[in-house]
Amino acid sequence: MKQKNSATISRAALLSNYAAVDSILTSGSRKAGIRKPKIICVVKADAYGHGIAAVSSALGEAGCDFFAVSSEDEAVELRELELRCGRHPEILILGHVMPENVDEMIARDITCAAVSPDNARELSEAAAAHNRRGRRIREDSLKIHIKLDTGMNRVGFAADPDRLAGTVEDIEAAAADPNLTVSGIFTHFACADDELMDGQILEGCEDCGGYTMLQLGRYRAAVDALTRRGIDVGLRHCANSAAALTCPDAYFDAVRAGVVLYGLMPDGKEDPRFRPAMRFDSTVVHIHRLAPGERVSYGAEFTAERPTVLATVGAGYADGFERAYRGCAVKIGGLPYRQVGRICMDQFMADVTEPIGKPAPSSPPAVGEPVTLFGGDSGESVNALARTAGTINYEVVCKVSKRVPRIVE
Repeated sequence: MKQKNSATISRAALLSNYAAVDSILTSGSRKAGIRKPKIICVVKADAYGHGIAAVSSALGEAGCDFFAVSSEDEAVELRELELRCGRHPEILILGHVMPENVDEMIARDITCAAVSPDNARELSEAAAAHNRRGRRIREDSLKIHIKLDTGMNRVGFAADPDRLAGTVEDIEAAAADPNLTVSGIFTHFACADDELMDGQILEGCEDCGGYTMLQLGRYRAAVDALTRRGIDVGLRHCANSAAALTCPDAYFDAVRAGVVLYGLMPDGKEDPRFRPAMRFDSTVVHIHRLAPGERVSYGAEFTAERPTVLATVGAGYADGFERAYRGCAVKIGGLPYRQVGRICMDQFMADVTEPIGKPAPSSPPAVGEPVTLFGGDSGESVNALARTAGTINYEVVCKVSKRVPRIVE
């Protein structure tokens, strides 16, 4: 069945972006005189809206053997996809795990985040119950990464100086728990996108942002305190995309590459080293003409000031083209046209009387003509939508809904 809307995912862009991250880490590590870190590919939220099947397939082919997701369902889906490809990568759930799901996490060899001392105890109890089931006592343990809260104040073992001593004792208890295997420790930066991307620093972090450095210092202090106690913390990772691009001091054993894998920059700018992997297209489904004074769409907020040609496009906020994008530019026949009136659930209207800042074509757009809502460029269209909506480029791609088919090319 022919579709009005589609999100085309470029496999070549995904492979190129992974290679770019690898190259940046190689260069940064060499300059800093440290061992190159492992790349953990973050594919949560259906791979930032790009489709986890296509993305994990491409990144697995590129060499990724460690993925991160947000939830138990995502982890199970990814494990099944990877098994069909004959691969068995590490899979880490970054978010809270329900104790009721520990059985399946153990059975599928999925690593869980322990996000607080109480959560670690809950996971341990669930793993112990798992081992008591059946005809004989089993000795399975649940692999966990300790999540440190160094200043995000969302979830995590407290790593501020006043509570660090108690946290070290709590982590030591988790490491000694026979039902748990501590295989890593991580944190998440709150301000790296803004603080680190400004300077594009690759020589070290002496000029990096203050809050990120505060968090990095807390992370390092916690890891050092645990090491002095003889506790093997496993894989150390705290760098997100921004820190992976700019801050070798935050590399440790692994970095978590997220939005850059999809060709978008954490600071909402464009970078020639990366190629956006998604193009979101729709179709002109109707053309009509307005006389001066006629109004458009819900609320009748747009009034034609001159004879106007309107194109109705077959995508709306239910497809991920948000109401907040009102007044944005879309491309029809390669030319930019202004969206007008409120964006509807399944459709929106564009003024195609003349292009924005371009000579008018010999004939106006016609029914059936393709419309590019974003993509097919270096990232400026997705970033422009984010600015129009007062949000970030991550959200723009994540919002493309499931009813829009993903086409891998």
